[in-house]
Amino acid sequence: MKRRMISLLVIVMMVVTMLAGCSGKKTGDDTNTDTSGTKAPTQAAGGNEDSSVTKTATGEYSAENPYHLVFSYIEFYEQDDAARKAVQDALNAKMVPEYHIEVELLPLQYADYQSTIQLMLSGGDALDIIPIFYPYASSWISMGGIYDMSELMATEDGQKIVEALGEANAHVGTMNGVLYGFPANKESVELGGLFMRADICDELGITDEYGLKENEDEYTGKFYDWSVAGEIFAKVKAAHPEMTPLYLYNSSQMNRFKFFDELVDKFGVLDWEADHSSTKVVNMFETDSYKQAVTRLADWYDKGYIYKDAATDTQGTATMMKAGNTFSYATAIKPGFLAEAQAANACKGYVMYFNDHKEGGISTTNVSFFNTGIATNSMDPEMAFKFVSALYSDAEVMNLWQYGIQDVNYKLLEDGTAYFVDGEDGANYKYHQNTGWFMGNQFISYVWNDGTKTADYWNKLQKHNDWAEYSPAFGFMWDSTDYSTEITALNNALDTYRSALETGSVGSANVDSTLKKLNDALYAAGLQDVMDAKQKQLDEWLASK
Repeated sequence: MKRRMISLLVIVMMVVTMLAGCSGKKTGDDTNTDTSGTKAPTQAAGGNEDSSVTKTATGEYSAENPYHLVFSYIEFYEQDDAARKAVQDALNAKMVPEYHIEVELLPLQYADYQSTIQLMLSGGDALDIIPIFYPYASSWISMGGIYDMSELMATEDGQKIVEALGEANAHVGTMNGVLYGFPANKESVELGGLFMRADICDELGITDEYGLKENEDEYTGKFYDWSVAGEIFAKVKAAHPEMTPLYLYNSSQMNRFKFFDELVDKFGVLDWEADHSSTKVVNMFETDSYKQAVTRLADWYDKGYIYKDAATDTQGTATMMKAGNTFSYATAIKPGFLAEAQAANACKGYVMYFNDHKEGGISTTNVSFFNTGIATNSMDPEMAFKFVSALYSDAEVMNLWQYGIQDVNYKLLEDGTAYFVDGEDGANYKYHQNTGWFMGNQFISYVWNDGTKTADYWNKLQKHNDWAEYSPAFGFMWDSTDYSTEITALNNALDTYRSALETGSVGSANVDSTLKKLNDALYAAGLQDVMDAKQKQLDEWLASK
């Protein structure tokens, strides 16, 4: 791509910066502090002796000759093109003089994301920063499309990423020795439970019996066995036979009832419920943990506690709660969840945590979901890495990308949180990404205050993560490249039986026979070969740690 002309604003800023020296450093001050209180880099060269020039193994860059970087990301919400261009210009007003990088924003639609990136990688298009959804990592590494960032971790920029994520999380996006990406800094532990209608809880004495309180959703270590949920459902069913006590749909809530380290694809797992320290790969669908969960669900279904069309229903929780004919649904809970759920469901609610253990589990893919990586198409991976580092360490960069221009796209409230400028909201904004959970470090950006969050919200999420225990295979990423045919066949076999089992609609009388049919189909599809290969890779990974 032809480099774009730097705007007059950038040139003026550059001249002012050169006159001031060292990127605007004040006499006697080693750092510049942005409005969020996060310290920003003082040298554009990232530690070079001459801060007016950034030197890499590939080239030399300056404010007059910046590196042109293509930043691709998924744009989950529609943005105004002109507003996005203005944000890009504002971002470059910072990036060019400070980092010697000129950023080109390349938003992608989620539906086209995989195919677009794959075509760009294979076609050699100009591309630097890419989002990597973990199931795509193995194939993109195999095609030589992802740059290995391992050798850059010892640099100052690499250490900034480690400081943001911690040593373990900073390296979790590694497969076969290739550090392909960094996870977003976000909440990662999924502690499960129920969202329940407040009016029914109040009416039946459930509120007082379990000490439920309005807007209380932070986990304190207090949890209940799922058998207690069955007792609550019985009360609801007796008092309101017209109401479904528990709404489940398809099989998307199974991980709320039992936690397994699924080792990416469920075909060969660690049975964390049975033994937190085990590294033996087992068939999830033959474990006592899985059988106990589906047996309980089948019992609830037989008793009329679960929505009768659960195996095929696609309406979703908000639709069912708004209709007023369901009492509760299973969900992951975190600080701030309740306010968001009440708004979506159009009713007041309470939450209760249900677990088999006080702590939650964290697997590789809990953390390494979407990752920030560098394409091998990059003309200078070192410069690309500097931008990646900025996404994890420079609050001004994250706020610009996420929220846009202050007082144009958002305003700061008195408590230091951010919200739309007057006249704009969630329905008519021009620019508002709000996807810090997806790439970069959302914990250095402003807390977006839609009325449900306080200024200490990021601290609450970090504390929520502290309730988790890491799987012994945390950091291991199964490479299934050589088993794609088997994985397809295994998914087909699982899809045949899974919904009926994991919504309870199979019925108690058919649990054992259906499990046998499922497991027979899985082994016929090559499950044992996949588990053996996965165990071999895991053992080699453990030995290398």
